[in-house]
Amino acid sequence: MATVIGKIEHALDIQGLPGSKVLTITDMCVGDFLILHPSKLKFPLELKKHSLCSLHLTNKTDQLIAFKIQTTTPLEYNVLPNNGIILPRSVCNITVIKRAINEAPPDMMCKSKFKVKAVVAPNGATTNDITNSMFDKEENKVVEQFKMRVIYIHVS
Repeated sequence: MATVIGKIEHALDIQGLPGSKVLTITDMCVGDFLILHPSKLKFPLELKKHSLCSLHLTNKTDQLIAFKIQTTTPLEYNVLPNNGIILPRSVCNITVIKRAINEAPPDMMCKSKFKVKAVVAPNGATTNDITNSMFDKEENKVVEQFKMRVIYIHVS
């Protein structure tokens, strides 16, 4: 499976210079390697219909970054792609699909959580080179982890 990666279209500008896209710190998760936007996965919830949301991973570095996305409830979600390599100063767009449900959860609360892991990849690495052991914490190796909540949005 090929991972589609595009160049950064807008500089992320916290100060709000004219003509730039402004994101507040609550809209994203910021680490040493990646910026995740949004910081929470929000799904419109319609019974008996799949729903989806987008997640954008921005590589802030001049290095290749490998990522892996995990969830506590893998039977409820499909993440495309769920791992990959992000080129330096580029963005990877992720689609998360929530499978259809037959009845709304109590209080519209969701217990599902997602974790995004990121690590510097060796030069020339491709998606085929990604292994689970790349994300193991070891001495002198930085593995970034972001935990994300899921929020349901009621659709009338």
